[in-house]
Amino acid sequence: MDLSATAAELDGMRQRVREIETALRDVEAEEARIADELAKVEVQAGYYDSLAGDMKRDLQPPNLAGLIRSLRW
Repeated sequence: MDLSATAAELDGMRQRVREIETALRDVEAEEARIADELAKVEVQAGYYDSLAGDMKRDLQPPNLAGLIRSLRW
């Protein structure tokens, strides 16, 4: 292999390294965006879980002690 071929191969490898670094930055940016989106989804899931629990409490039939208390004035 002559010097010019070696230099060309080195240039090609450097170009590939730049391409990989660019792709890595893109992946890291996408990972950050997805992590932010996941955090928002987790907040929403917590809200709806809490809301569902509140709705279940509101819809439960009253127990006897609660019914007697509600009838007292």
